Amino acid sequence: MTTPVAADASPISQWYDMMTRMFPDSRLTFLNYGAQEENENADWLRDEDREQRCSANLIRTLLGNADLRGKKVLEIGSGRGGNCSYLSRYAGASPVIGLDFCPAHIEFCERVHRLDGLTFIGGDATDLPFENNEFDAVVNIESSHCYPDLNRFGDEVRRVLKPGGLFFYADTMQGSNRAELSEQDKIGVDFFTNVLEQHLTMIQRSGFEVLDHADISADVVRAFESEHGHLKHVLKTLVDEKKQQARALPPEVWHAFDTMFHFFDDSGVKAYKNGHLVYKLWRLKKAA
Repeated sequence: MTTPVAADASPISQWYDMMTRMFPDSRLTFLNYGAQEENENADWLRDEDREQRCSANLIRTLLGNADLRGKKVLEIGSGRGGNCSYLSRYAGASPVIGLDFCPAHIEFCERVHRLDGLTFIGGDATDLPFENNEFDAVVNIESSHCYPDLNRFGDEVRRVLKPGGLFFYADTMQGSNRAELSEQDKIGVDFFTNVLEQHLTMIQRSGFEVLDHADISADVVRAFESEHGHLKHVLKTLVDEKKQQARALPPEVWHAFDTMFHFFDDSGVKAYKNGHLVYKLWRLKKAA
């Protein structure tokens, strides 16, 4: 039985708790926005991951050429566990620990991702329940924009990383285009209130060395516009199946998913293309 989310949990935690209870299906494991390069070759993917190939490719892009075989890795904001499973099955990291604030996510992951060396625990990104210098690498994807104190998060990542440890970091944020948007084009876009300067301040304040930095907005747009293999395709299938069931769900639930699909199909695509939003990634290193 899924543990109810706390009454004082943030709206985003409540949303993910509801979605996980509605859709316990193991077909949906990745929640990241995905990335797709031009002329992408997905031959490296295993058959079971092709339905979510864009999401698998995003974490592959973020990790770059890093060798994580046998390394102890923490993902903060592990969601439904797709990234952690990738770290274990593709990158060869071990042990891998996924930490998430949503109890339903932890219960889902413990049921679906039964891999040696892979565990999931509940916890707060700004108050990590780990010892100093414990991890070889930390991963954080599309989660930090929800944190109330980005600098505190950066301090905690630095604290739990070993000297010389790596921090793989990616998120969406506001871009340089601040022109007024229509009501339709605001949908999903105005959720992102974080700006680049906040992320740069966190990185500098926490003392991370920048090994690499990239804007992959174009790759995210290609993923959004792909005809298959994206998060939205899996979600649309699950939502359609739910709608065909006899038991109806509240209108506000369908409205929430309509908003998400509008972002994936319309407003989000426009926002990344016109610079209202940008998707940035960093590969960082803690001083030895």
